[in-house]
Order: sequence, then C-alpha cells, then structure tokens
Amino acid sequence: MNKVTVLTADLGGYPAGMRAHPLVVERAAKALRAEHGGVIADSFVTRAGGKIACVVTHSDGAEVGALFGGVLSACRETAEETGLIGPGDTETVTLPLEEEAGAEVLVFLTAGAGAGAWDHVLAGLYADPFTSPGLVGDSLMRIGFEFVCEGGAAFRSPEETYTLLAHLEDGGRVREVRRKDRETAATAGAGTDPALLLRAGPGLPDVVTALGVAAAPRSGLMPVSLCDLAPTRPKTACLGFSVRDLMLIGPADLYDDPAYERVRAHSRPPLWS
Repeated sequence: MNKVTVLTADLGGYPAGMRAHPLVVERAAKALRAEHGGVIADSFVTRAGGKIACVVTHSDGAEVGALFGGVLSACRETAEETGLIGPGDTETVTLPLEEEAGAEVLVFLTAGAGAGAWDHVLAGLYADPFTSPGLVGDSLMRIGFEFVCEGGAAFRSPEETYTLLAHLEDGGRVREVRRKDRETAATAGAGTDPALLLRAGPGLPDVVTALGVAAAPRSGLMPVSLCDLAPTRPKTACLGFSVRDLMLIGPADLYDDPAYERVRAHSRPPLWS
C-alpha cells in the first residue's frame, strides 16, 4: 500500500512565529530530496505560517519517522543559526492510497487554528447531503461513511449521523473518515494548526465541494493562498496534488482564486467588538 504523509513542525518563525524562515524550508527540502528513490519516493516542502510543512509519498513500512527525525534535527540547527527558536511541536498525518495507478489528494494546511478545526468540515463533507451533493447523486457515496474519533469511538453515516454530531458537540474529535469498504477517505491532525488530507474522485467528494465546505463560514477558517497563510486569525490554504506512481504532480494553490475573494471579505473579523 502506498501513502502520503504530511509533517508539520514549529521550529521558530519571524516575527514572533509568524513566518517560517526560508533557509529552514530550504534545508528540509534538500534533506528530503536526498532520500528520493529510497525511504520516500517524492516530496514537497513549504511553510504554513510559522511552521514548515513537508509532504512525502512512500510505501507502507518505510521508515518515515526516522527520516523525519533526521530532517528536523538539521532544520533546528539552521533555525538556531538564524536566531529562531520555536517550541519544536511536530505532527504527522498519513493518508493511505489504495489505488496503485494514482489518486487526487488535497492537503489543507492551517495557521492560527485550534484543535478540532476540521470536525464539522468532515461531518459536512461526508454526512450532510445538504452540504455535499455527492451524498445524493453518487451511488457510492450514498452507502455512507464511518467516522473514527479520538479514543476509538466510531460512528456510521447516515444511520448514526445524529449521534456523531452529539459526540462532536461534547468535544469529540474526528481523526479519520472511511468508506464502508474500509478505504480511507480523509485523515485530520489532532493538535493546533492541524493538517487535513483527503482524496477526491468517484465515491468521494469532488474538489470544488471540498474547497467550498472547508471555506464555509461554519468552518471558522478564512481560505487564503499559501503566501497569505499567517496566524493572524484562523486560516487555511489548500494544496492540490495528483499522485501518479508515487510521484507528486503539483501542487496547485487552490485558494489562490478570485472565486474566494468574497468569502475572504465576509470572513474578516471586526476591527473592534
């Protein structure tokens, strides 16, 4: 089985953690490129506000954790050389790719967002037919999904949708969404500024729907281009990849689009309260 994994790490940014230093991003990119064809097949490195974000593809069983440890050690050296010292918080999120030929993968990154930022987005995408039209029009999606939460609790839609929503209102957190054939549709991070990985295609939400639900007012996230992803308020950027034979094609900066200008205008916080 092939996988896509995203690592985010807070190694210090400027000023006051707002933007990761380009030398740190470059150090991570070079370290990962050296492993292409070995532990990992391909990689892409960028910043998510004050954090670095590394997207890698690899086969099941690859020692990705050890590789990330080495990369982070090198990046900490560079960060300290530039006078930046962050808390060192890290998180990895992994999405299995069941199909050998290829897949369409969306990587949502956040800045200024709290834990559980994706709970209601995932509920809307995979359990609410008024939000996600594919739940009505796509016979594969109509079968429903399983939501796996922290602590091992699991809820199936549509039959347990109300129970799922009650669980979320009580503070439950969704970590993974699966189709009822057990294929993983989406995985979300558990900490602050969590990443979200999801697949698009037959039997799954389409790209436009996923972008719209993540940018809707209920999500609490302002959709921005990657260059505007600073933690001045809760924000999200979305990188779109096609994955073919474990090679990353892209990314496309999907919120760098005039279609979301009105959404951004209406999601700005008031200047005073």
